[in-house]
This record gives sequence, structure tokens and C-alpha cells, in this order.
Amino acid sequence: MKGARHALKPGIAGLLLIAAIVCGSLMRSSTTGAADPDTQQVTVGEVAGTISQRITAMGTAVTPGAIRIALQDQLPLLGARGFVRVRIVSLDIDVLAGTDYGITGQERSTSAFTWQDRLTLVPIGTHADARPVYVLYLNTGLGEAWGELIIGSAGPTTAEARTSAGWMVAMWSCVGLAVLVALLAFLPPAMKRRNSIQHVPGWYGCIWMLVGLLAMTPVVWVIASRTLTDARLAFARSRDALATAILRASRPQDTDQQWTTTMAYAFHQSLSMSSPGGFIRLLSDGTDPLLLGTDYGSAAELGSNGESRWMNLAPVAGGAVRRLYVTSDSTGASTLEQGTVEPDYWQMRRLRLTLVLAIPLVLLILFGIGCWTHRRHRETKALRTPEETMHAAVLRQALLTMLVVGFTLVPAAGLVAIIYHEASIGRLDQQLQADATVLRGQLRNITSADLPAKSPSLLEGLPVMQNGAVLRIRSGNSNFDVGWYDFEPPLGGVIPTTRMVSNYWDYSLAPGQQLPLRVISASDKLKDGALYSFTLATTFRQVTQDMRELWTAAAWASPLVLLFIALAGVVSARLALRPVAESMRRLDQFTGDAGHELRTPLASIHLNAQVALSQDQQPDEFRKHLTAIASQADRSTRLAESLLLMARLDRQGEVELTPIPLLGIWANLHAAFMDQLRARNLTLETPSEEMSVVANHDLLMVALDNLVENALRYAPEGGTIAVTAHLLDSHVTIAVTDKGPGIPPGALPHIWDRFYRVDDSRSRDSGGSGLGLAIVRKAVEAMGGRVAVTSEVGKGSTFSIVISN
Repeated sequence: MKGARHALKPGIAGLLLIAAIVCGSLMRSSTTGAADPDTQQVTVGEVAGTISQRITAMGTAVTPGAIRIALQDQLPLLGARGFVRVRIVSLDIDVLAGTDYGITGQERSTSAFTWQDRLTLVPIGTHADARPVYVLYLNTGLGEAWGELIIGSAGPTTAEARTSAGWMVAMWSCVGLAVLVALLAFLPPAMKRRNSIQHVPGWYGCIWMLVGLLAMTPVVWVIASRTLTDARLAFARSRDALATAILRASRPQDTDQQWTTTMAYAFHQSLSMSSPGGFIRLLSDGTDPLLLGTDYGSAAELGSNGESRWMNLAPVAGGAVRRLYVTSDSTGASTLEQGTVEPDYWQMRRLRLTLVLAIPLVLLILFGIGCWTHRRHRETKALRTPEETMHAAVLRQALLTMLVVGFTLVPAAGLVAIIYHEASIGRLDQQLQADATVLRGQLRNITSADLPAKSPSLLEGLPVMQNGAVLRIRSGNSNFDVGWYDFEPPLGGVIPTTRMVSNYWDYSLAPGQQLPLRVISASDKLKDGALYSFTLATTFRQVTQDMRELWTAAAWASPLVLLFIALAGVVSARLALRPVAESMRRLDQFTGDAGHELRTPLASIHLNAQVALSQDQQPDEFRKHLTAIASQADRSTRLAESLLLMARLDRQGEVELTPIPLLGIWANLHAAFMDQLRARNLTLETPSEEMSVVANHDLLMVALDNLVENALRYAPEGGTIAVTAHLLDSHVTIAVTDKGPGIPPGALPHIWDRFYRVDDSRSRDSGGSGLGLAIVRKAVEAMGGRVAVTSEVGKGSTFSIVISN
């Protein structure tokens, strides 16, 4: 029953791990056929490069059939609902492979040579759920003609993503519970008894920390709510003022619509640096509405009253719902509506940083107070038992292991973060260089005269606009700025560098904090041959988002890592302290057995002394009692000497081993036991051949003395005790054989234990202490040897010593 209880917790832990594996399988199967959202961008880029190379290699043999063959092995990489569309107008080719979502490539600015975005789409002609599709549009050379390549990688639907997330939570919950159960299974039994938890190091400190955490939760919630409300009010006021400034900057008396449009472009580009995903809608009498940025449809229109408000809107082209602040202003015949995605306020970022630093400090102080309280409380309690002391040492060692491993992981995590950060910057630089190449291609088709009118729209449709971008073009003596950020072009030209600029509208940065930009420059000629140079800059928003995702994943994984470290700490502590625990167990057993053995002769001495002193007796009676006292005292002396010898052998380190002639050992045995052998009419037979063994003389004599003494105790009168020695494979085996009653098979595994007796009453009558064979084993093991025994009930026993020669 006890064994079943011990196996229960490991069994539960195993079942939980099996459940975690099942949940992981269900998590993967719930999104079967959907592309991995984390790798969609990379996969789409690789597929685009492969298809473009294949079509280019066809040369003039580009046909719809050849294109379909080129797409066959690439389509499965985009998910079961992915698609590839190749359109070459000059050759009247329009090939669609995969699911039709109605994507034509005109969902973004028609002047863009390339764009990419994550859209939420529904297949045409079906009632399927909408799913996120990562779309890449390329207007590039395909073979001998110019064409369009549109590639879409379909991810899981919202329902599939939620199901997968649910199974993922269930999987990690099972893993965490399995680790906890395994941790409890490895706790010593004494730690599970009533009140034993009070002896766990830091128990009271953990209680104080838990109470403090519960008390801080509502306080932190109130502070965070108030801070968020104040930040939103300040942000809304700044957006209202900015909408007014855009129209006021366009000179109310000026009827030139081009000036108003230019200002709208400039403000939009500047705002996109701090808040991508926003929009500016310019409404003027007699002209078509101008929409810059993301189209949220009619839901984003404020209506006739023009009252500013917060809205939850989703892009018309698809995407997640975003929270925007929409405001408007009117002057003359123009009305401007502006929508800005809610930022990560610097006030909230500062509050989070403060809480991250302050909460652990407060919890640490509470933990110290709890430990100090426990120490004072423990002073009035009884001392711990040795078992409780050992278990507390196990937990302290586990805690130390957690601290050491934790501090070791901190620099490792920092190194991983640095490498990940550099890789993210590398991806940003690649995108910046690609967009700079596209920008140069656009400028080659623009003349100096058209540059002022067309420069505001050059950035529209570039992928870099997802992070926010500004552009400065210099041609001749004129500068054309798309976005108002003052920065000098980098010296490295096409090599991206970092520039710090003054922050105007980014509410994720505290006042006075500069905005870092990644900047690249290039130069070339316009269509009319005029020289130009431009500087393109973008924010580190994508890098920040990548790092936030990394730290979020680390935050989710850290509790499981801590649980695994705790489990490893407990296991390693128990393994490290197992010899100490075994020594303490043996010490307890040894102390109890020694006390029991010493109590018997001492009680006999006390009794005989009391009888001798209690009444007048004859000298013969006194002699009888004194003889009994002397006998018991002698027995106590032998027991004490045996205990001291055992203690010395327990502490015995390396011993000196030398070649020892065995003929001298046999002579010593005959001399030592001559009287006992004669008293019982026994014969001690020893080998006559010359042989030597590499051993320690004193320890070898101790071992053989005890074996012969044991044989004397059990050999029948008139019998023979045989001592033999054999050399086999560089091992010397010395055996002592008696013709005594033998040893039952069930007792053979225990006869080398201290104070073990096969027949307790007979051993006491014969004067045995139960330590002889234990001393033999200790002495032989100290010399690097081993002991063995064979016995048959009624025929005798043979005890052997095996020593390497």
C-alpha cells in the first residue's frame, strides 16, 4: 500500500505529460493546412523569388501552361488556402493557382511597384470564415515582358487560432502541473506531515509575499487606470490641436488646392512615423476626397456634427480591429478628418518600468520580514529532528541551485536578446534598402518639373510605411521634404545608419526624449537628366515589436523554466545529500543498536552488584557474582573496542598496501586462537604453500581474526575450521569454512549489516556482538577488496575475502 502511494504522484505526472502531448497534437491538427503566421513573410518572399526566376528563365516561351507547371510545387508552401496569381497584360496571361480571394493588386496605390500587407479575406463564392492572408504584390519583369506577381499565404481563421491557442494553454498547463506533481513527488515524506511545512526555509516569507501581492493588486490597478485616463486625455487634446494646425498651415486665403494637398501629405508622413495605421481624409468643395493612409470605410466618418471620439475600427482591406482617436476641423471650403491609432503611451511605459523594479523590491522586503518573523517564532519552538534538518537542507540546496542557475541564465538571455535585436535590425535594413531601390526606380520616371507635385506621394505603398517613414529629396537648389523631421544624410550612403531626431508627435516617448531613425541615402538622375539625392528614414518600430514579442514569449516561458529549475534543484539536492542522509540513518541505527547492546551487560553488572551487596553471603557466592560482573565488563569492553574499530574504519581513507607473506598470517592465527581451539577440541587447518597478498597487515589480521572467531563460535566441538587461499586472475581469495548449522538463504543478504544476528539468543549466549562480520567487510573494502559468503543449512558456511593482488 505504501509503495502504491509513492508511485501515485509519478504516475499522475506521467499522465499529465501524456495529456500535454495529446494537447500538442490537437493544437497542431487544429490549424492543419494553414501557414504558420510567424514564417509567412519569409515563405512568401522565398516563393516569389523562385517563381520569378522560373518565369524569367522561360524567355519567350512564357505560356499559361508553363506558368502553372512552375507554380505546382510552390503552392503547398503557402498553406491549403494560399494562392499565386501571375498577370502579364502584354501577353494576355492571367493565371490564378489556389484559392480566389479577388485580389487584383490594386488594393494599394497604383504607383507602387511593390507592396505587402496582412489582409483578412474570404474566398469568393464561399461561406467560409475569414482568414488572415499575407499578400505580396510585385510589379516586375517576368521573362521578356513586364508583369504582376501576387502571392498570398493563408494563415488560420480566427476560430482555428482560438482553438489552437486553447490547446496550447492546455498543453502548457499540463506540463506545468506535471512538473509541480513531480516536484511534490520528490519532496521527502516528512515534509508532507502536519506542521512540517513550518520548517521549510522561507515558508513565512512566502506567506508575507503572497499577502503583499494580494494587497498591491487593487492599488496597482487604480494607479494604472488613472494614468491611462490622463494619458488619453492629453493625447486627444494634442490630436485636436494638430488637426487644426494642418488646416491653419494651409493659409485660409489661399485657394490653391495643391498647397493643401501637399500639407496633408507632409503631415500624414510625419504622423505615420509615430502611429502607422492612421489616416487623413481631406474634403474640399468641387474636388474628389483625398484619403491618405489606411482606409477604414464609412465607419470612420464623423458625420455632420464632427465630434471627436474614440473608435474601434477595422481596415476595409482586412486586418485586426484597432482603437483610433478620430477628430476633424473645418476652415472655408475644406474639412479635414484625422484618425490616429492609440499609441503605447510613455506614461504607461514608465509606470510599467517602475512597477517591474518596485514590485520585486517590495516583495523581497516582505520576504525578509517574513523570514525574520519565522526566526523569532522558531526560537520558542522545539528543536528540529535530524530528519527535518536534513529535509530543510535539501530545500535550501534546491533554492541555491535555482539562484545559481537563474543568475547563469540572465547573461545568456541577455546575449540571446542582443543577437535577436541585431538580427531584427538587419531585417529592417534589408527592407530599407529594397524600398530605396524602388524609390530610385520611381524617380527615374519623374522630371524636375513634376518633382514638387509627385514627391508627396512617393512613399505611398512602400512597405517601409508600415513602420512610418519620411523622405527628403534634394535636386539642384531645391529641397522637397515628405514629413517634417530634421536629420542629416548619413555619410555611408547606401549603408543604413542611425540618427537621433527631435520628437514631435510620438506619444510613446517621454517629452524631451529623441526619436531614433534608421536612415539611408542614394543619388541618381531624374528623367530629364537632373541630378538628385534623397534620404529615406524609418523608425525602429518593427524592431521594438520584435523585441516585445521576444520578451512576451520569455515571460510566458519563465514560470515553466523556474518550475523545471526547482525540480532539478530538488532532485540534485537529494542526490547530493543522499550520502549524508544515509550516514545519518546509519548513525541513528548504530546509536540505537549500540545502546541496546551495552544496556544488557550493564544491567547484568548492576544486578549482580546489587545482589552481592544486599545480603551477607559466603565468599563463594561473592566470587560467583564478581565473576559474572567481570564477564559482563569484559563483554562491554569488547563491544566498546568493536565500536571504536568500526568508527575508525568508517573514517579510514587510503591505506598503505604492501606484499604480505600469508605463512606469517597463518602462524599469527594459530597463536591467537590456540587456547580457544584447545578448549573446544577444534582444529584450525591453514595452507602450507608459500603465497603472498598485497594488503594492509593490520586490516587483514582484523578481518581474519573476526572470521575465525565467528567460525569458532558456530563450529561443532571436535570439528575442523579450514582456511584456504587461492590465486586466480590476479585475485587472491582467502576462505574460512566451518561445519556449523549454516545460514538460512533469507538471512544471507543481511549478515554483513551491523548488529544483525541470524539467531539472536545463541549469539548473545556465545558472546557475539553482531559487529564482527560488519568489521570484516569494512576492513576488506578499505583495502579495495570485497567479501562473499556461501552457506547451506545443516552443513556449514564459507566466508571469503577477495583482494586484488
